[in-house]
Amino acid sequence: MDLRTAPASAAAGPPPPWPSLPPARAVHLDPLELRLLWLPPGDDDLPRRGRIDAMLRRVLAPLVGEPAAALRFGREDKGRPFLRHDRAPDFNLSDTEGGTLLALTHAARVGVDLERVARAPPAAKLARRYFAAAEAEALAALPEAQAAREFIRLWTAKEASCKSTGTGIFGWLPHWQFAVGEDAPRLRGLPEHAGDAGRWRFLRVAPGEHHTAVLALRDAAPGLRVSAFTVDQA
Repeated sequence: MDLRTAPASAAAGPPPPWPSLPPARAVHLDPLELRLLWLPPGDDDLPRRGRIDAMLRRVLAPLVGEPAAALRFGREDKGRPFLRHDRAPDFNLSDTEGGTLLALTHAARVGVDLERVARAPPAAKLARRYFAAAEAEALAALPEAQAAREFIRLWTAKEASCKSTGTGIFGWLPHWQFAVGEDAPRLRGLPEHAGDAGRWRFLRVAPGEHHTAVLALRDAAPGLRVSAFTVDQA
């Protein structure tokens, strides 16, 4: 998918299933590439933090020409991770039951959130607590099953946006506002620190039939292209 011609809120990313990442691609990231990597759950018994650290090191090390154990990670003020190496891409990940989605690029600041589509949260109650009033009212007017689906769509767009700016979600979810009832995230309001709305692009993707995710991109370079691959957990 070429984001040069996509609207500010693109309707869908590459269709699943995503092919395996070729070894030749694993050692190089094009300057205008937004690479999405889907990692199904592995068979290891590592705790979540250890599993994610091992996965990040395995994927990122070839791109900066360092051994996995030598990678140096840092964290921004609110905890957003980054890699302390020259030529390191911006990256963000989301992990939930059933898999992990990692996004990396040199051509934007990226945030990603992944959720299971089968979740059935109490949408009206949660929206009144965490969302803008207009969004909560729109969800309250929908049948329960539809409201739950739309809540997940809104949540993924909001959390991906917060992860892109690096604020974390607490206190900021109602400031990111999106249209209700649309497949593609359509931005209707954003916090002042996020800058002008024209700096943002959003892309909804589905790495498989059981998950939905949103990519929030700030200051995406003209010509940014999306690639999507599956990487087996080792």
